[in-house]
Amino acid sequence: MASTGLSAMFGPATFCAVTGGSRGLGRSIAVQLAGRLGEGSRLVLTGRSLQGLQETKRQVEEGCPNQLEVKLVTGDMEDTTAYPALFFDIFADTQPGDFKNALMIHNAGTVGDVSKRAAEHSDPQILNKYYATNLTSVIALTAKFMEVFPCSDVRRTVVNISSGAAIEPLAHHALYCSGKAARNMFFKVMAEEEPDVRVLSYSPGPLDTDMLQTVRSCGDKKIEDRFNAMESKGLILSPDHSAKHMCTLLDEDKFKSGAFLDVFDRFSL
Repeated sequence: MASTGLSAMFGPATFCAVTGGSRGLGRSIAVQLAGRLGEGSRLVLTGRSLQGLQETKRQVEEGCPNQLEVKLVTGDMEDTTAYPALFFDIFADTQPGDFKNALMIHNAGTVGDVSKRAAEHSDPQILNKYYATNLTSVIALTAKFMEVFPCSDVRRTVVNISSGAAIEPLAHHALYCSGKAARNMFFKVMAEEEPDVRVLSYSPGPLDTDMLQTVRSCGDKKIEDRFNAMESKGLILSPDHSAKHMCTLLDEDKFKSGAFLDVFDRFSL
């Protein structure tokens, strides 16, 4: 894996946490970051599967030219009562003075029940669990990140992995679309309130992952045809390709804080 060299974003002594790091895009982000993080850096990977996290760690260490501390934290963002312990583990033994950069990447997410139309989501418990996983956990973890790194002496960056579905309705994906839209607006507000923090919402595009297979299997022929057409045009991307593009955006550091960008450069909102 080639490194682009150290930059202000990926300089020495960087704390970086990636949620959903056990597979797919999260794994690719971790591997891409590994070659960019400098000496004294720490990479924290969270996810539900310890086996998946261990495989990500193996790939990170295999491709990392620098001495990098990799820490694994397992947990389920659906359980809000577990947040205090989970967040403690993510930031354990972390002192702001130990790092010059702090990077929080919110990648973990789920699609939800794609068998239901918007008007059929009637169970409040299921809704609460969905939004806990995909929205509440992101807000609460961001607050903890800011608590651990409260000072502008540390260069702080927050990345929200978003989706085109945040601005474009997708049948059978009301929960997914609304969760992504809410996250985007939360981070736009944060960017307004915290001018010393770099904030980016990034849409990685349609990726060749298990999540895309779930999206395509919702039973809606229009959606199936849409993704089949994208696949025939080569628009279904590998997670590695999209992760590399995201790292380039961070490395170049030209985006307006709070911006919503995507891998195809279709929009800059």
